[in-house]
Amino acid sequence: VKEISSKDYQPETPLEHKMAEALKSITRVEGRKKPKFAKIQLQFPKAAEAFGKINAIFKEYDVDKNGLISLAEIQESLSNLGGTASQEEVQELFDTADADGSKSLDFKEFIVFLCVCALLGMLNDEHHLESAFKVAVDAFDIFDVKHEGVIVFSEMSHSFDDDAMASPDILLARMQEMDQDGNGYVIFPEFLMAFMDWVGMDDEDED
Repeated sequence: VKEISSKDYQPETPLEHKMAEALKSITRVEGRKKPKFAKIQLQFPKAAEAFGKINAIFKEYDVDKNGLISLAEIQESLSNLGGTASQEEVQELFDTADADGSKSLDFKEFIVFLCVCALLGMLNDEHHLESAFKVAVDAFDIFDVKHEGVIVFSEMSHSFDDDAMASPDILLARMQEMDQDGNGYVIFPEFLMAFMDWVGMDDEDED
């Protein structure tokens, strides 16, 4: 894993910059206490349940029932969910969530799309997402040591008070799970993909 400082982090897109700023506006609130990983883990079942309930929404907008949502389908679903993003913003959000570049979103990518919309204040009606989104942000905050809206491996060893989590091997494994493009830092959408695995959410969860 490449080692860099969060101070070296330069967002690659305007949307990435907005995500980092939105996270900082949450995690830097005066009086906010740094979440404990052990406490966050207790919330994993609740987060998994909330994510699972979104599956009904996913299936509703997967018009051709191929297990994927196209850009056209996502535009309709976002509009019906109370989304406020412009067409250009929807395209940018779609591309960000489309981790495998397939030009369509599977269920987990759909959740990433909705979570980023919620983070940026573009989702008025969060449809079961609120509790899971809060747990995800709290978990991100644990790893985002410097509150820069990005996770950096070289800073993670200072982030845990739990000896089991502070093991260099475990930290390296966690970072490799999250850092999908191997550039040494993890942005919110990358983190969410790993987070969904941690909470035990399955692609085939039923409502």
